[in-house]
Amino acid sequence: MSDEPKKRNLLDKFLGIFTEVRAGEGYLTLAMAFLVFLLMGAYYLIRPMRKALILEEGTAEQEIYLYAVMAFLLYFLVQGYAKLVSRYERTRLISVVTSVFIAMFVASWLLGRLQVPYLGYVFYVWTGIFSVMVVAQFWSYANDVYSADAGKRLFPLVGFGGMLGALFGSDLYGRLADYIGVYEIMLVSGAILGICILITNLISLKVWGRQQIRVSQSSLQDFLTERKESREREKLAFGIFKEHKYLWYIALMFMALNMINTTGEYILGSLVEKYGESKAEVAVTEATEAGQNLVFRDRDLGDPQSEEAKREYVQGTIGVFYAGFYRWQNLLGLFLQLFVVARLVKWGGVRAGLLWLPIIALGTYTLAFVLPVLKFVRFGKVVENASDYSINKTTMQMLFLPTSRDIKYKAKQVIDSFFQRVGDVASSLLVFVGTTFLGLGVRGFAFANLVVIVGWFFAVRGIVSEHREIEAGNRPELTGEADEELAA
Repeated sequence: MSDEPKKRNLLDKFLGIFTEVRAGEGYLTLAMAFLVFLLMGAYYLIRPMRKALILEEGTAEQEIYLYAVMAFLLYFLVQGYAKLVSRYERTRLISVVTSVFIAMFVASWLLGRLQVPYLGYVFYVWTGIFSVMVVAQFWSYANDVYSADAGKRLFPLVGFGGMLGALFGSDLYGRLADYIGVYEIMLVSGAILGICILITNLISLKVWGRQQIRVSQSSLQDFLTERKESREREKLAFGIFKEHKYLWYIALMFMALNMINTTGEYILGSLVEKYGESKAEVAVTEATEAGQNLVFRDRDLGDPQSEEAKREYVQGTIGVFYAGFYRWQNLLGLFLQLFVVARLVKWGGVRAGLLWLPIIALGTYTLAFVLPVLKFVRFGKVVENASDYSINKTTMQMLFLPTSRDIKYKAKQVIDSFFQRVGDVASSLLVFVGTTFLGLGVRGFAFANLVVIVGWFFAVRGIVSEHREIEAGNRPELTGEADEELAA
Protein backbone atom coordinates (compact mmCIF):
# COMPACT_ATOMS: atom_id res chain seq x y z
CA MET A 1 0.00 0.00 0.00
CA SER A 2 2.07 2.91 -1.25
CA ASP A 3 -0.45 5.54 -0.13
CA GLU A 4 -0.32 4.42 3.53
CA PRO A 5 1.43 6.92 5.82
CA LYS A 6 4.82 5.68 7.03
CA LYS A 7 4.34 7.00 10.54
CA ARG A 8 1.39 7.02 12.90
CA ASN A 9 -0.12 10.40 13.61
CA LEU A 10 -1.03 11.71 17.07
CA LEU A 11 -4.56 10.25 16.93
CA ASP A 12 -3.26 6.83 15.91
CA LYS A 13 -0.83 6.87 18.83
CA PHE A 14 -3.51 7.92 21.33
CA LEU A 15 -5.97 5.26 20.20
CA GLY A 16 -3.10 2.77 20.26
CA ILE A 17 -3.22 2.92 24.05
CA PHE A 18 -6.38 0.80 23.94
CA THR A 19 -5.74 -1.51 20.98
CA GLU A 20 -3.37 -1.90 18.05
CA VAL A 21 -3.93 1.03 15.68
CA ARG A 22 -1.79 1.24 12.57
CA ALA A 23 -0.78 4.30 10.60
CA GLY A 24 -3.71 6.23 9.17
CA GLU A 25 -6.44 4.12 10.81
CA GLY A 26 -7.40 6.60 13.52
CA TYR A 27 -9.59 9.03 11.57
CA LEU A 28 -11.89 6.45 10.01
CA THR A 29 -12.19 4.58 13.29
CA LEU A 30 -13.09 7.79 15.09
CA ALA A 31 -15.74 8.56 12.47
CA MET A 32 -17.24 5.07 12.74
CA ALA A 33 -17.22 5.29 16.54
CA PHE A 34 -19.01 8.65 16.39
CA LEU A 35 -21.61 7.22 14.00
CA VAL A 36 -22.53 4.35 16.31
CA PHE A 37 -22.35 6.81 19.25
CA LEU A 38 -25.20 8.75 17.67
CA LEU A 39 -27.20 5.64 16.75
CA MET A 40 -27.05 4.22 20.26
CA GLY A 41 -27.66 7.65 21.76
CA ALA A 42 -30.86 8.00 19.72
CA TYR A 43 -32.07 4.58 20.89
CA TYR A 44 -31.18 4.97 24.56
CA LEU A 45 -32.82 8.37 24.59
CA ILE A 46 -36.18 6.70 23.92
CA ARG A 47 -35.54 3.42 25.75
CA PRO A 48 -36.49 4.57 29.27
CA MET A 49 -39.60 6.23 27.80
CA ARG A 50 -40.41 3.00 25.97
CA LYS A 51 -40.28 1.13 29.26
CA ALA A 52 -42.27 3.76 31.12
CA LEU A 53 -45.06 3.88 28.52
CA ILE A 54 -45.58 0.13 28.33
CA LEU A 55 -45.39 -0.51 32.08
CA GLU A 56 -47.72 2.42 32.81
CA GLU A 57 -50.24 1.43 30.14
CA GLY A 58 -49.83 -2.33 30.46
CA THR A 59 -47.96 -4.86 32.59
CA ALA A 60 -44.62 -6.65 32.58
CA GLU A 61 -46.41 -9.75 31.24
CA GLN A 62 -47.92 -7.80 28.32
CA GLU A 63 -44.52 -6.30 27.59
CA ILE A 64 -42.97 -9.71 27.18
CA TYR A 65 -45.80 -10.91 24.89
CA LEU A 66 -45.20 -8.04 22.45
CA TYR A 67 -41.96 -9.72 21.37
CA ALA A 68 -44.09 -12.25 19.48
CA VAL A 69 -45.57 -9.38 17.49
CA MET A 70 -42.07 -8.08 16.72
CA ALA A 71 -40.89 -11.51 15.52
CA PHE A 72 -43.93 -11.87 13.26
CA LEU A 73 -43.35 -8.47 11.67
CA LEU A 74 -39.60 -9.01 11.37
CA TYR A 75 -40.12 -12.23 9.42
CA PHE A 76 -41.50 -10.11 6.58
CA LEU A 77 -39.33 -7.05 7.15
CA VAL A 78 -36.03 -8.93 6.81
CA GLN A 79 -37.23 -10.42 3.52
CA GLY A 80 -37.97 -6.93 2.24
CA TYR A 81 -34.64 -5.71 3.58
CA ALA A 82 -32.85 -8.49 1.67
CA LYS A 83 -34.42 -7.23 -1.56
CA LEU A 84 -33.15 -3.72 -0.82
CA VAL A 85 -29.65 -5.14 -0.24
CA SER A 86 -29.74 -6.72 -3.71
CA ARG A 87 -30.85 -3.49 -5.35
CA TYR A 88 -29.09 -0.66 -3.50
CA GLU A 89 -25.45 0.07 -2.85
CA ARG A 90 -24.69 0.34 0.85
CA THR A 91 -24.88 4.13 1.34
CA ARG A 92 -28.26 4.46 -0.30
CA LEU A 93 -29.50 1.36 1.56
CA ILE A 94 -28.57 2.87 4.93
CA SER A 95 -29.99 6.29 4.03
CA VAL A 96 -33.35 4.86 2.92
CA VAL A 97 -33.81 2.55 5.92
CA THR A 98 -32.78 5.21 8.45
CA SER A 99 -35.13 7.75 6.83
CA VAL A 100 -38.03 5.35 7.31
CA PHE A 101 -37.33 5.20 11.04
CA ILE A 102 -37.09 8.99 11.23
CA ALA A 103 -40.54 9.20 9.65
CA MET A 104 -41.81 6.73 12.26
CA PHE A 105 -40.50 8.95 15.07
CA VAL A 106 -42.37 11.91 13.65
CA ALA A 107 -45.54 9.85 13.18
CA SER A 108 -45.37 8.61 16.80
CA TRP A 109 -44.98 12.16 18.06
CA LEU A 110 -48.03 13.26 16.09
CA LEU A 111 -50.14 10.31 17.27
CA GLY A 112 -49.04 10.97 20.84
CA ARG A 113 -50.14 14.61 20.65
CA LEU A 114 -53.50 13.38 19.29
CA GLN A 115 -53.77 11.04 22.31
CA VAL A 116 -54.32 7.94 20.20
CA PRO A 117 -55.13 5.01 22.54
CA TYR A 118 -52.77 2.06 22.95
CA LEU A 119 -49.91 4.02 21.40
CA GLY A 120 -47.60 2.69 24.11
CA TYR A 121 -47.99 -0.83 22.71
CA VAL A 122 -47.35 0.29 19.13
CA PHE A 123 -44.39 2.42 20.16
CA TYR A 124 -42.90 -0.49 22.10
CA VAL A 125 -43.12 -2.79 19.09
CA TRP A 126 -41.63 -0.48 16.49
CA THR A 127 -38.81 0.77 18.75
CA GLY A 128 -37.96 -2.88 19.36
CA ILE A 129 -37.73 -3.37 15.60
CA PHE A 130 -35.76 -0.15 15.26
CA SER A 131 -33.22 -1.20 17.89
CA VAL A 132 -32.31 -4.46 16.18
CA MET A 133 -32.53 -3.49 12.51
CA VAL A 134 -30.60 -0.22 12.63
CA VAL A 135 -27.86 -1.54 14.90
CA ALA A 136 -27.50 -4.72 12.80
CA GLN A 137 -27.28 -2.55 9.69
CA PHE A 138 -24.50 -0.46 11.21
CA TRP A 139 -22.41 -3.52 12.02
CA SER A 140 -23.03 -4.95 8.54
CA TYR A 141 -21.65 -1.66 7.26
CA ALA A 142 -18.66 -1.87 9.62
CA ASN A 143 -17.93 -5.44 8.48
CA ASP A 144 -18.04 -4.16 4.89
CA VAL A 145 -15.75 -1.20 5.59
CA TYR A 146 -13.01 -3.04 7.48
CA SER A 147 -10.90 -6.01 6.51
CA ALA A 148 -10.91 -9.05 8.80
CA ASP A 149 -7.58 -8.10 10.35
CA ALA A 150 -8.50 -4.44 10.87
CA GLY A 151 -11.92 -5.33 12.26
CA LYS A 152 -10.52 -7.60 14.95
CA ARG A 153 -8.20 -4.83 16.07
CA LEU A 154 -10.49 -1.82 15.71
CA PHE A 155 -14.00 -3.08 16.47
CA PRO A 156 -13.40 -2.63 20.23
CA LEU A 157 -12.81 1.08 19.64
CA VAL A 158 -15.80 1.38 17.32
CA GLY A 159 -17.93 -0.44 19.87
CA PHE A 160 -16.71 1.96 22.55
CA GLY A 161 -18.47 4.72 20.63
CA GLY A 162 -21.71 2.75 20.91
CA MET A 163 -21.30 2.24 24.63
CA LEU A 164 -20.59 5.93 25.12
CA GLY A 165 -23.64 6.79 23.03
CA ALA A 166 -25.84 4.54 25.17
CA LEU A 167 -24.62 6.33 28.29
CA PHE A 168 -25.19 9.70 26.64
CA GLY A 169 -28.73 8.80 25.57
CA SER A 170 -29.86 7.51 28.96
CA ASP A 171 -28.36 10.54 30.72
CA LEU A 172 -29.93 12.93 28.23
CA TYR A 173 -33.34 11.37 28.85
CA GLY A 174 -33.05 12.09 32.56
CA ARG A 175 -32.21 15.71 31.82
CA LEU A 176 -34.86 16.28 29.15
CA ALA A 177 -37.66 14.59 31.12
CA ASP A 178 -37.87 17.59 33.47
CA TYR A 179 -38.45 20.05 30.61
CA ILE A 180 -40.24 18.38 27.71
CA GLY A 181 -42.81 15.62 27.32
CA VAL A 182 -42.04 12.05 26.35
CA TYR A 183 -43.39 12.50 22.84
CA GLU A 184 -41.17 15.50 22.10
CA ILE A 185 -38.18 13.35 22.99
CA MET A 186 -39.03 11.26 19.93
CA LEU A 187 -38.32 14.26 17.72
CA VAL A 188 -34.90 14.70 19.32
CA SER A 189 -34.07 11.07 18.48
CA GLY A 190 -35.25 11.58 14.93
CA ALA A 191 -32.97 14.61 14.52
CA ILE A 192 -30.00 12.56 15.74
CA LEU A 193 -30.74 9.89 13.13
CA GLY A 194 -30.69 12.58 10.45
CA ILE A 195 -27.12 13.42 11.46
CA CYS A 196 -26.29 9.71 11.19
CA ILE A 197 -27.31 9.69 7.52
CA LEU A 198 -25.00 12.63 6.83
CA ILE A 199 -22.01 10.99 8.55
CA THR A 200 -22.59 7.69 6.72
CA ASN A 201 -22.47 9.50 3.40
CA LEU A 202 -19.26 11.29 4.40
CA ILE A 203 -17.59 8.03 5.38
CA SER A 204 -18.68 6.37 2.15
CA LEU A 205 -17.15 9.22 0.17
CA LYS A 206 -13.86 7.96 1.65
CA VAL A 207 -12.99 11.28 3.22
CA TRP A 208 -10.97 9.44 5.87
CA GLY A 209 -8.43 6.65 5.61
CA ARG A 210 -9.03 5.32 2.12
CA GLN A 211 -6.42 2.62 2.60
CA GLN A 212 -8.54 0.97 5.29
CA ILE A 213 -11.66 0.62 3.19
CA ARG A 214 -12.35 -2.73 1.57
CA VAL A 215 -12.39 -1.42 -1.98
CA SER A 216 -12.72 -4.96 -3.37
CA GLN A 217 -16.12 -5.37 -1.71
CA SER A 218 -17.30 -1.80 -1.23
CA SER A 219 -16.88 -0.18 -4.63
CA LEU A 220 -19.90 0.57 -6.77
CA GLN A 221 -18.46 -1.47 -9.62
CA ASP A 222 -18.20 -4.60 -7.49
CA PHE A 223 -21.67 -4.00 -6.12
CA LEU A 224 -23.14 -3.80 -9.62
CA THR A 225 -21.31 -6.97 -10.63
CA GLU A 226 -22.62 -8.80 -7.58
CA ARG A 227 -26.10 -7.44 -8.21
CA LYS A 228 -26.08 -8.79 -11.76
CA GLU A 229 -25.00 -12.23 -10.55
CA SER A 230 -27.54 -12.17 -7.73
CA ARG A 231 -30.40 -11.94 -10.22
CA GLU A 232 -29.49 -15.45 -11.36
CA ARG A 233 -28.93 -16.86 -7.88
CA GLU A 234 -30.71 -14.36 -5.63
CA LYS A 235 -31.27 -15.73 -2.17
CA LEU A 236 -33.52 -13.85 0.17
CA ALA A 237 -32.82 -13.60 3.85
CA PHE A 238 -33.69 -17.12 4.99
CA GLY A 239 -32.45 -18.92 1.87
CA ILE A 240 -28.83 -18.30 2.82
CA PHE A 241 -29.16 -20.40 5.98
CA LYS A 242 -29.90 -23.65 4.16
CA GLU A 243 -26.26 -24.33 3.33
CA HIS A 244 -24.31 -23.04 6.33
CA LYS A 245 -24.38 -24.59 9.78
CA TYR A 246 -22.06 -21.79 10.95
CA LEU A 247 -25.00 -19.40 10.61
CA TRP A 248 -27.31 -21.80 12.42
CA TYR A 249 -24.94 -22.00 15.37
CA ILE A 250 -24.87 -18.21 15.56
CA ALA A 251 -28.66 -18.08 15.28
CA LEU A 252 -28.98 -20.65 18.07
CA MET A 253 -26.67 -18.59 20.24
CA PHE A 254 -28.74 -15.48 19.57
CA MET A 255 -31.97 -17.26 20.46
CA ALA A 256 -30.56 -18.65 23.70
CA LEU A 257 -28.95 -15.34 24.62
CA ASN A 258 -32.12 -13.34 24.02
CA MET A 259 -34.42 -15.85 25.66
CA ILE A 260 -32.28 -15.59 28.77
CA ASN A 261 -31.90 -11.83 28.61
CA THR A 262 -35.60 -11.17 27.96
CA THR A 263 -36.66 -13.47 30.77
CA GLY A 264 -34.19 -11.61 32.95
CA GLU A 265 -35.73 -8.30 31.87
CA TYR A 266 -39.13 -9.68 32.84
CA ILE A 267 -37.81 -10.64 36.26
CA LEU A 268 -36.40 -7.14 36.71
CA GLY A 269 -39.47 -5.43 35.17
CA SER A 270 -41.91 -7.22 37.47
CA LEU A 271 -39.91 -6.14 40.50
CA VAL A 272 -39.61 -2.56 39.22
CA GLU A 273 -43.35 -2.41 38.52
CA LYS A 274 -44.06 -3.27 42.16
CA TYR A 275 -41.42 -0.78 43.26
CA GLY A 276 -43.02 2.03 41.21
CA GLU A 277 -46.49 1.27 42.57
CA SER A 278 -45.26 1.15 46.16
CA LYS A 279 -43.41 4.46 45.77
CA ALA A 280 -46.54 6.05 44.28
CA GLU A 281 -48.72 4.77 47.12
CA VAL A 282 -46.37 6.28 49.70
CA ALA A 283 -46.22 9.60 47.83
CA VAL A 284 -50.01 9.76 47.43
CA THR A 285 -50.54 9.03 51.12
CA GLU A 286 -48.05 11.67 52.20
CA ALA A 287 -49.47 14.30 49.82
CA THR A 288 -53.06 13.56 50.91
CA GLU A 289 -52.22 13.78 54.61
CA ALA A 290 -50.36 17.06 54.04
CA GLY A 291 -53.15 18.48 51.89
CA GLN A 292 -50.73 19.11 49.03
CA ASN A 293 -50.57 18.27 45.35
CA LEU A 294 -48.71 15.17 44.22
CA VAL A 295 -45.18 16.15 43.16
CA PHE A 296 -42.68 14.06 41.23
CA ARG A 297 -39.25 15.62 41.44
CA ASP A 298 -39.98 19.22 40.36
CA ARG A 299 -43.20 18.46 38.50
CA ASP A 300 -46.57 19.27 40.07
CA LEU A 301 -48.91 16.44 39.07
CA GLY A 302 -52.01 17.87 40.73
CA ASP A 303 -54.61 16.15 42.91
CA PRO A 304 -53.03 13.09 44.59
CA GLN A 305 -56.35 11.24 44.33
CA SER A 306 -56.39 11.66 40.55
CA GLU A 307 -55.75 8.44 38.65
CA GLU A 308 -53.91 10.41 35.99
CA ALA A 309 -51.57 11.93 38.60
CA LYS A 310 -50.89 8.48 40.07
CA ARG A 311 -50.12 7.04 36.63
CA GLU A 312 -47.72 9.87 35.87
CA TYR A 313 -45.96 9.32 39.18
CA VAL A 314 -45.57 5.60 38.52
CA GLN A 315 -44.43 6.32 34.97
CA GLY A 316 -41.88 8.87 36.18
CA THR A 317 -40.57 6.59 38.92
CA ILE A 318 -40.09 3.69 36.55
CA GLY A 319 -38.47 5.92 33.93
CA VAL A 320 -35.99 7.37 36.42
CA PHE A 321 -35.17 3.89 37.78
CA TYR A 322 -34.36 2.61 34.30
CA ALA A 323 -32.42 5.75 33.42
CA GLY A 324 -30.20 5.10 36.44
CA PHE A 325 -30.05 1.38 35.67
CA TYR A 326 -28.89 2.03 32.11
CA ARG A 327 -26.42 4.63 33.33
CA TRP A 328 -24.62 2.15 35.63
CA GLN A 329 -24.89 -0.58 33.01
CA ASN A 330 -23.29 1.64 30.42
CA LEU A 331 -20.54 2.93 32.72
CA LEU A 332 -19.42 -0.64 33.39
CA GLY A 333 -19.82 -1.45 29.71
CA LEU A 334 -17.58 1.47 28.78
CA PHE A 335 -14.85 0.18 31.04
CA LEU A 336 -15.09 -3.34 29.63
CA GLN A 337 -15.20 -2.05 26.06
CA LEU A 338 -12.18 0.22 26.44
CA PHE A 339 -9.89 -1.89 28.57
CA VAL A 340 -11.00 -5.54 28.32
CA VAL A 341 -12.44 -6.44 24.88
CA ALA A 342 -9.36 -5.97 22.71
CA ARG A 343 -7.06 -7.62 25.24
CA LEU A 344 -9.43 -10.54 25.81
CA VAL A 345 -9.82 -11.28 22.08
CA LYS A 346 -6.10 -10.84 21.44
CA TRP A 347 -5.32 -13.24 24.28
CA GLY A 348 -8.01 -15.89 23.77
CA GLY A 349 -9.52 -15.16 20.34
CA VAL A 350 -13.26 -15.23 19.62
CA ARG A 351 -13.58 -18.24 21.93
CA ALA A 352 -12.72 -16.18 25.00
CA GLY A 353 -14.99 -13.35 23.88
CA LEU A 354 -17.97 -15.64 23.29
CA LEU A 355 -17.58 -17.55 26.56
CA TRP A 356 -17.46 -14.44 28.76
CA LEU A 357 -21.19 -13.65 28.77
CA PRO A 358 -22.63 -17.14 29.41
CA ILE A 359 -20.29 -17.42 32.39
CA ILE A 360 -21.52 -14.03 33.67
CA ALA A 361 -25.16 -15.03 33.03
CA LEU A 362 -24.58 -18.21 34.99
CA GLY A 363 -23.57 -16.09 37.96
CA THR A 364 -26.40 -13.56 37.47
CA TYR A 365 -29.24 -16.07 37.60
CA THR A 366 -27.65 -18.11 40.33
CA LEU A 367 -27.70 -14.87 42.35
CA ALA A 368 -31.32 -14.19 41.36
CA PHE A 369 -32.27 -17.73 42.37
CA VAL A 370 -30.61 -17.44 45.77
CA LEU A 371 -31.47 -13.77 46.52
CA PRO A 372 -34.63 -12.81 44.54
CA VAL A 373 -34.91 -9.14 45.61
CA LEU A 374 -34.69 -5.97 43.52
CA LYS A 375 -31.28 -4.69 44.58
CA PHE A 376 -29.57 -8.02 43.89
CA VAL A 377 -31.39 -8.65 40.61
CA ARG A 378 -30.50 -5.10 39.55
CA PHE A 379 -26.83 -5.71 40.32
CA GLY A 380 -26.76 -8.98 38.38
CA LYS A 381 -28.52 -7.49 35.37
CA VAL A 382 -26.20 -4.48 35.30
CA VAL A 383 -23.18 -6.78 35.06
CA GLU A 384 -24.87 -9.10 32.56
CA ASN A 385 -26.09 -6.32 30.26
CA ALA A 386 -22.78 -4.45 30.44
CA SER A 387 -20.95 -7.62 29.41
CA ASP A 388 -23.44 -8.25 26.63
CA TYR A 389 -23.23 -4.77 25.12
CA SER A 390 -19.44 -4.66 25.27
CA ILE A 391 -17.51 -7.92 25.16
CA ASN A 392 -20.19 -10.19 23.72
CA LYS A 393 -21.60 -7.93 21.03
CA THR A 394 -18.18 -6.79 19.82
CA THR A 395 -16.96 -10.37 19.55
CA MET A 396 -20.12 -11.43 17.74
CA GLN A 397 -19.60 -8.71 15.12
CA MET A 398 -16.18 -10.18 14.37
CA LEU A 399 -17.81 -13.47 13.35
CA PHE A 400 -18.96 -11.85 10.08
CA LEU A 401 -15.68 -10.18 9.09
CA PRO A 402 -14.47 -12.98 6.76
CA THR A 403 -17.89 -13.61 5.18
CA SER A 404 -19.46 -12.58 1.86
CA ARG A 405 -21.58 -9.46 1.28
CA ASP A 406 -24.81 -11.48 1.21
CA ILE A 407 -24.03 -12.93 4.61
CA LYS A 408 -22.89 -9.58 6.01
CA TYR A 409 -26.10 -7.78 5.11
CA LYS A 410 -28.82 -10.38 4.56
CA ALA A 411 -27.98 -13.24 6.92
CA LYS A 412 -26.71 -10.90 9.63
CA GLN A 413 -29.94 -8.90 9.56
CA VAL A 414 -31.94 -12.12 9.97
CA ILE A 415 -29.81 -13.25 12.90
CA ASP A 416 -29.57 -9.89 14.64
CA SER A 417 -33.26 -9.08 14.27
CA PHE A 418 -35.52 -12.07 13.52
CA PHE A 419 -33.71 -14.77 15.48
CA GLN A 420 -33.08 -12.36 18.29
CA ARG A 421 -36.83 -11.78 18.55
CA VAL A 422 -37.51 -15.51 18.23
CA GLY A 423 -35.52 -15.86 21.42
CA ASP A 424 -37.70 -13.16 22.92
CA VAL A 425 -40.82 -15.06 21.81
CA ALA A 426 -39.51 -18.20 23.48
CA SER A 427 -39.17 -16.12 26.62
CA SER A 428 -42.74 -14.86 26.13
CA LEU A 429 -44.01 -18.43 26.02
CA LEU A 430 -42.01 -19.27 29.11
CA VAL A 431 -43.48 -16.29 30.95
CA PHE A 432 -47.01 -17.15 29.82
CA VAL A 433 -46.76 -20.78 30.91
CA GLY A 434 -44.83 -19.87 34.04
CA THR A 435 -47.28 -17.23 35.26
CA THR A 436 -50.54 -18.78 34.01
CA PHE A 437 -50.09 -22.46 34.81
CA LEU A 438 -47.00 -22.95 36.95
CA GLY A 439 -47.12 -19.91 39.19
CA LEU A 440 -43.40 -19.26 38.81
CA GLY A 441 -41.82 -16.39 40.68
CA VAL A 442 -38.37 -14.86 40.43
CA ARG A 443 -36.68 -18.08 41.55
CA GLY A 444 -38.57 -20.21 39.03
CA PHE A 445 -37.70 -18.02 36.05
CA ALA A 446 -34.09 -17.71 37.20
CA PHE A 447 -33.83 -21.52 37.27
CA ALA A 448 -35.31 -21.74 33.75
CA ASN A 449 -32.59 -19.39 32.54
CA LEU A 450 -29.92 -21.56 34.12
CA VAL A 451 -31.22 -24.52 32.07
CA VAL A 452 -31.11 -22.57 28.78
CA ILE A 453 -27.52 -21.47 29.48
CA VAL A 454 -26.47 -25.09 28.85
CA GLY A 455 -27.67 -24.77 25.22
CA TRP A 456 -25.83 -21.47 24.96
CA PHE A 457 -22.52 -23.16 25.77
CA PHE A 458 -23.26 -25.80 23.10
CA ALA A 459 -23.82 -23.11 20.44
CA VAL A 460 -20.58 -21.33 21.35
CA ARG A 461 -18.67 -24.59 20.95
CA GLY A 462 -20.08 -25.05 17.42
CA ILE A 463 -19.33 -21.45 16.41
CA VAL A 464 -15.73 -21.64 17.58
CA SER A 465 -15.18 -24.89 15.67
CA GLU A 466 -16.64 -23.50 12.43
CA HIS A 467 -14.85 -20.17 12.78
CA ARG A 468 -11.56 -22.02 13.05
CA GLU A 469 -12.35 -23.78 9.76
CA ILE A 470 -13.18 -20.44 8.09
CA GLU A 471 -9.88 -18.91 9.16
CA ALA A 472 -8.09 -22.00 7.87
CA GLY A 473 -9.65 -21.44 4.43
CA ASN A 474 -11.88 -24.52 4.56
CA ARG A 475 -15.23 -22.73 4.12
CA PRO A 476 -15.03 -20.85 0.76
CA GLU A 477 -18.82 -20.90 0.45
CA LEU A 478 -19.02 -18.58 3.48
CA THR A 479 -16.34 -16.14 2.40
CA GLY A 480 -17.62 -15.73 -1.14
CA GLU A 481 -14.55 -17.36 -2.67
CA ALA A 482 -16.64 -20.20 -4.03
CA ASP A 483 -18.88 -17.78 -5.92
CA GLU A 484 -15.81 -15.98 -7.29
CA GLU A 485 -14.43 -19.28 -8.60
CA LEU A 486 -17.72 -20.09 -10.31
CA ALA A 487 -17.87 -16.64 -11.86
CA ALA A 488 -14.32 -17.02 -13.16
